Amino acid sequence: MNEKVVVSTDSDNAADAVAAVALVAIFVATCVFWVASQ
Repeated sequence: MNEKVVVSTDSDNAADAVAAVALVAIFVATCVFWVASQ
């Protein structure tokens, strides 16, 4: 079988990093808001 190997570029890696940081930031903000509302 011939399998295509997709090589990610730096821009893709940067986009993934930004998305990960954004998700973590939203998660942390949600936790802080929930704790503050208790």
